[in-house]
Amino acid sequence: MPAAIAIPYFIIEILAFIGVVMWLGFGWALGLLALFFIGGLLLAGVELRRISKSAAIHQASGQGSPGAIAGNVGLTAAGAILVAMPGFVSSIVGLLLIFAPTRALIRTMLAKRLRRAIENLGVRGFEAVNGYRTQASYGNFGAAFGDTAQQHPKENIVIDEEEIQAWTSDLKPEDFTKPKDESDGEK
Repeated sequence: MPAAIAIPYFIIEILAFIGVVMWLGFGWALGLLALFFIGGLLLAGVELRRISKSAAIHQASGQGSPGAIAGNVGLTAAGAILVAMPGFVSSIVGLLLIFAPTRALIRTMLAKRLRRAIENLGVRGFEAVNGYRTQASYGNFGAAFGDTAQQHPKENIVIDEEEIQAWTSDLKPEDFTKPKDESDGEK
């Protein structure tokens, strides 16, 4: 366990144990820790069996979300690990993960945070990749009219709609076909 997590964990658990010892006494505190450990692991086993039976029923009927089932199993397993760790605070958090109503609330909250994090990751990734792409430039339409656009780059040449209509007024579809050679065999 990294020191950045281990040190606060031990400090919080020691302070919680001292608080319970001062409140109930040393013997009751040890008994309560044992009760949390044994009872929490038994409850986690019962919940995991209930989740697996529920998953089998939902799979047979074609209902249920595989993501919710996986989330329930994962959170219950995490709760069992927290209950097995020594200390009151970790045992209480573990029990909250094992109980179905609180587990559903925590699963929903975590799913929203995960969805938001994935969306933000996608946006950040797109922005990062897009910054390295070369920007496409389709040129300056004014450069097609000769050297005048090259000599006076600050002059913007604007082509009006009337000019385009005048240029294209006598065009026919035949103007865009490939000219036929006389050697193509037409006799």
